Amino acid sequence: MDGLDSVELIRDLTLNLVSIFVLVFMIYFRRHRRWDQVVGYVAFNISLFTVSAALGASGPINVGVGFGLFAVLSVVRLRSEESGQIEIGFTMVALVLGLMAGMPGMGFQIKIIFASLLVVTMFFIDIVSLGGKSRYQRIKIELDVVINDESDLISHLEKTFSRRVQSVNIRSIDVVRDIMVIDVLFRSPK
Repeated sequence: MDGLDSVELIRDLTLNLVSIFVLVFMIYFRRHRRWDQVVGYVAFNISLFTVSAALGASGPINVGVGFGLFAVLSVVRLRSEESGQIEIGFTMVALVLGLMAGMPGMGFQIKIIFASLLVVTMFFIDIVSLGGKSRYQRIKIELDVVINDESDLISHLEKTFSRRVQSVNIRSIDVVRDIMVIDVLFRSPK
């Protein structure tokens, strides 16, 4: 494709904006209420749409674009160090929506099918996890003591918070300051 076809670009941009709006505002934000994530999803999506459309308009896409996309995914992985798996999933779908919608040469009907598949899948996955939301709660905790034995750590957490611990994931330990940062999955009271 030589240059950008304005009608095709507006059509693809509309599909992308509708898809990201449904994904981020109607599915993610209504339940998770994290505005910082919303900004990230939309920014990644629109940025990738723009790059994808611009690269596609400049000529055939080659292997270098693939390496560039791996770089983008590496940034996502670095950014996701503080994010949970739910946020990583929504980030990946937001990226794929932007990439796919901006990619020239793919039939518009196929783009609609793929966008619908991604958004509907995330909707159903998020709805299924609604049942789990009432049973479990994940909390990041910084303890001012380092407890090396996992069973002792779980006992300490259960006594401190008066809740049953489902799992513990140690994120970091600072032996100099005697601090540990952990993710705890608590079973909610019935």
